[in-house]
Amino acid sequence: MTRVLSTGKQFVITIPKDLISLMGWVKGTEVLISKFPEKNLLYIEEVKKHG
Repeated sequence: MTRVLSTGKQFVITIPKDLISLMGWVKGTEVLISKFPEKNLLYIEEVKKHG
């Protein structure tokens, strides 16, 4: 289950380990979280490193 927590200055989203593994993300992976314009829906996209 995903949870949203607040540290007072920022929010932390906790995502289950199995979903992180399915996405191929590791510690330090940067993601972009955006809202789908007309719906109450978020999507998460990995930020690819250029170089």
